[in-house]
Amino acid sequence: MFQTKKFQHLPEHQSLVNRACEILSKDSRVQALYLSGSSSADEYSDVDLSIICEEKDQKSLLDDRYKIAEQVSKLKSAAIPPVSDEMLVVCYDKEEIKVDYSYSKLPLKTRPDRAFIEILFDPHGLLKKMVEDSEKLEWEIDLEFLKNRIKHHFMGFSYTVTKFGRGELWDGQDCIDWYRKNLVMFEDVLAQRKQENFRRLENKLDKKRLELFEQTLVKEITRKELFRAMDVVNLYFETFLKQKLIDLGVYHKESEENMMEFYERKKKEILGKS
Repeated sequence: MFQTKKFQHLPEHQSLVNRACEILSKDSRVQALYLSGSSSADEYSDVDLSIICEEKDQKSLLDDRYKIAEQVSKLKSAAIPPVSDEMLVVCYDKEEIKVDYSYSKLPLKTRPDRAFIEILFDPHGLLKKMVEDSEKLEWEIDLEFLKNRIKHHFMGFSYTVTKFGRGELWDGQDCIDWYRKNLVMFEDVLAQRKQENFRRLENKLDKKRLELFEQTLVKEITRKELFRAMDVVNLYFETFLKQKLIDLGVYHKESEENMMEFYERKKKEILGKS
């Protein structure tokens, strides 16, 4: 048995993990197995199974991805993403659970989030060492990344307002969705949250943040509603993020002032014509 903490209350998920590990652990090409992803799970969770191999065996394992998955259980749907040759995504027929098989070659890279993996098969102690080394690392905020992302954040007003003004409102909603994700990204980076593998918003944001963030959802596809949602995006940024970014020395005041002036001016023009 390959008992897991993550799926201890989810027998169908656990059953899939057991069958996959039983097959893969007997494959001489497989050096180790572990679970990644969120530390908590519910009935809708994926199984993120990472398979470690030596470089000389990676191609043959990748060639056998479908064969391995079919040995575990009957496939209901399966696909290899076109942008990557390292993962097979399947949905099994009986359990109807999505499993991501990720194939990675040695040597293993240490990262702070890898201190939280769940080891399933590690006959040579490779994963144990990776976890121990990862536990010694600390997340560092990439200040250059934040500087550029803040400029991108405000520069995006031009594209977003253009969509609103032209009446390309579905594209405008996509812009709002990008900004919503951007807010959460800033929260994650500033909280150095990646190592904790939080995914659900209610675990990421406190009550005040969550209440305001929920107001960024677009309720109807109109110019007025899109501007309302964007106003809340700006309010969230101003209320919860701006001062932290200023304190880090990465805030670009000129970008904010120029683009906020542009945004407010164009909002009046566009809504005035509606």
